[in-house]
Parts: sequence; C-alpha cells; structure tokens
Amino acid sequence: MLFSKKILLKSLINKSVDMHNHILPGIDDGAANLEITVDLVKQYQELGYTKIIATPHTMGDYYPNTASSILTAYKKLQKELLDRNITGIEIKAASEYMIDLEFEEMIDRGDQLLTFNDNHILIEMSYLRESENLNEVLYKLQLKNFMPILAHPERYSFYLSDFEKYYAIKNQGVKFQLNMLALTDHYGSKIKKTAMRLLKENMYDYIGIDTHRIDHLEKVANIKIPQKFKRNINNLLENNKELF
Repeated sequence: MLFSKKILLKSLINKSVDMHNHILPGIDDGAANLEITVDLVKQYQELGYTKIIATPHTMGDYYPNTASSILTAYKKLQKELLDRNITGIEIKAASEYMIDLEFEEMIDRGDQLLTFNDNHILIEMSYLRESENLNEVLYKLQLKNFMPILAHPERYSFYLSDFEKYYAIKNQGVKFQLNMLALTDHYGSKIKKTAMRLLKENMYDYIGIDTHRIDHLEKVANIKIPQKFKRNINNLLENNKELF
C-alpha cells in the first residue's frame, strides 16, 4: 500500500532554509567554537541546505544573549566562511527566546529583538512546565506586531496528555515549528507520536532541525517518513523560505 511506504526526508531538502539551530560559536549550548560551526555548515550543505537562520538561545541567566552578542558571533562566522572561501550558503541571525521574566522585561523596555522576516519571532518554554507569563508575553508580542512561533511544541511534556492545549495556543495566533528529529524516537516515542498527530492535523507552520551537534545533522540524513506526509513536509519547507 502507498501509505505504508516510507521515503527519506533528505530527498525533500532542496535549496532549503533551516530556521532553528544553534550553530553560532560559543554563545549557548550549541557549537563551542568556530571549527565546530564550520563543520556544521558543511554538513548542512551536504544535506541540501543553501540558507540557515541561526537562532541561539536567549535565556535568563543561562544564556543572557542580546542582539549585540548574537550579531558579534554571527559576524565572526561570516568572516570565517569568507576567509575559508566557503560559498553557496547564506546565513542570517535571529534568536530563540525563552518565555521568562527577563524576556518580558526585554519586550517592555523595547530592546532590539532578532526576528525572521521583520516580525516573526521564535519562542520556547521549559520542557517541564508552562511559562507562568505565557499569556502576558503573547499579548505583549502581538501588541507590538510580532508574530510568535513556538519552537518544538511536541516536546513540552505538560501538553502531551492534553491535546486541547495545542488548539488553545493556536487559537491565540501562535505558529508552530516542528523539530525534524521528533519524527524519530530521538526524543522518545511519546514525543514522536505527538509530532505525527500534529503533522497529520496540519498544526505545524514551519520545520527546523534544532541542531546543537554534528550528530543531529547526521541523524537527519537518515530520517524516513511515511509517504503520506510528503506534502505536509514540503509545505513546511516552503514556508521556511518566507522567513529568510
């Protein structure tokens, strides 16, 4: 049967854009230095990517990044690629903002926020509990004409047993970003099951790898998905292009 067949996800990646990763050197829990970053960029090219939007964490006291610190790391990467004559790939910088009190204060102060395509902004929560100020932050972002994209909703343990919460957040005007590795057992079978259901119900708007290490990209190269999800994934990859 057609629907029982699987295809390599990699076969759908053609001059694509990755919009969630931690490849900038030395500023979060992703690439520790430029050497690792360059290796990651080369691996992206092997997968078929031609554009990357780097999204390092901005997270309270853990990774207290600012637009300045992120752009400094970004410029180092750009210079390194130029010095090594690595071409054929374009890179921009944004951030993945933890919904915490520090982020709410950034919004209140009018700090520069790094976004996709002018006003789309990547946000996340703890995997263990919903952010206490979630509704306040969403309201304030939208009041300032930002379009929030919730990173990897399939990974939030507090939503897995109550699917209605996903509908509630979508109804608040939030877009969803799928982690590619959630289509495997990389994060566990429950998260895979949730990701497949969200994908089936067309709840996702974008797709990213959430790359932290080279093995994440190596795993992406071997992901197989049911044939019936080919159109869904293609649509998400097309949507990604609008963010660059």
